[in-house]
Amino acid sequence: MDRRYVGILLNKSVFEGIPSGNTKHEAIRFYEEAGHLHGLTPCYFRLQDIRLHQHTVNAYVKNHSGYIRTQLSIPAVIHNRALFTHTGPKKQIKKLVQSGIQVFNGWNRYGKLHIHNLLMENISLRPHIPGTVAATPDALKDMMALYDSLILKPNSSSIGRGIMRLDRSPAEWQLTYRTRDGWRKHRFVSQIPLFLKRKLQRDQYIVQQRLPLATYNGCPFDLRVSIQRTHTGDWAMTGIAAKVAAKNAFITNVAQGGTVYRLEEILRQYPELNAAQVRNNIEDFCLHAARHLSGYLPHLADVGFDIGLTSSGYPLFVECNGRDLRYSFQKGNMPQEWRATYTNPIGFARYLLDGKVPPNRGL
Repeated sequence: MDRRYVGILLNKSVFEGIPSGNTKHEAIRFYEEAGHLHGLTPCYFRLQDIRLHQHTVNAYVKNHSGYIRTQLSIPAVIHNRALFTHTGPKKQIKKLVQSGIQVFNGWNRYGKLHIHNLLMENISLRPHIPGTVAATPDALKDMMALYDSLILKPNSSSIGRGIMRLDRSPAEWQLTYRTRDGWRKHRFVSQIPLFLKRKLQRDQYIVQQRLPLATYNGCPFDLRVSIQRTHTGDWAMTGIAAKVAAKNAFITNVAQGGTVYRLEEILRQYPELNAAQVRNNIEDFCLHAARHLSGYLPHLADVGFDIGLTSSGYPLFVECNGRDLRYSFQKGNMPQEWRATYTNPIGFARYLLDGKVPPNRGL
C-alpha cells in the first residue's frame, strides 16, 4: 500500500470539473499545497472509482502537465468530501473501513435533531442549546405556548433552504417563508394553517426556539466556526467567519443573501465586550462540542458549527455541518483561514499515516 498518497473522496460534479479547473466549492490547489507541506500526494476519486476486491482506485493525480487519471493502490487514509443522500454509499464506506482503510468524516450527513439530542447529553453544553423538537403539528402548538418566536427548518437540509420563521404579535401569529416568487407572510390567530400542517406531516422538520441573536447594522448575524483535527491529532479551531443576514431578512446563509465579515469587525459595534474573551468563549464551546460529538459519531474530524451570539457575547448553538463548504472564509477575505481548512485535514491524514492514534475518543 503506497503511503505517499492521501485520498480525497469527491462527489461526481466536483470530480468531473478537475481537468478544467472548475471544482466548484473545492479549492483543490490548497490540498496540493498541504500535500507538499506534509509530504503527501493528494489523489481525487469517487466511490465508483474504487475496486475494493482489487484494492485499486482510478484517481486524478497532479503531475507537471495537469491532472491525469491514474490507477493506484487504495490510499491507506481517505478524507471524505462527498455528500451522500442515501445509505448505499454508507455501506461501501463501511466496507472500506473493514478492509483496513481509514476514512475520516466518512459519513457527514446527520439530522439536526440527532445532533441536538447528542449535545443535550452533555450537561455543560445544555445552556448553549436552544429548545428544539421534531416539528409535528402537536409539537409546534406546544412550542408556540412556550416561545414568542420560532424557527422551523428541514431536519437535513443545508444552505438555508426551506427555513421558516413564526412570530407572535399581541393579536396573531405571523409565518414568514420563501416561495419561488420571494418572501411571503401568512397571518393567523391560533389555528395552524392547513398548508403548514401538511408540510410538517410530509417532510421532516424541526422547530426551534428563535435565538436572541445580536445584530450588525441592525441585521442579525451568526458565526461559521471551522473545527478540525490537525497534524497533532487533536481538535483545533481553524477560523471564525461572521454571516450577516440581508436587510429585512432573518437567514444568514451566504447562499441566501448573507454577507461575510470578520468577527473583529462585527464586535467593533460592541465596545463593551472584550473581543478576545468572546472569541475564547466561542472556541471553548465549539471544541467541547466537537470532542463530545466525536465520542458518538465515528471518524469525525472536520466540522463547521453555526453559532449565534447574544448581545452580551454568549455563544449559542445553531447547528453543526458535517461537511463544511469553507467558502465563508473566501467570501470574508480571510485567505489564511480558508487555506488552513484544507491544510488541517491533510495534516491529520499524515498523523494517521504515521500510525498515531487521536488523543480522545471518536476515531
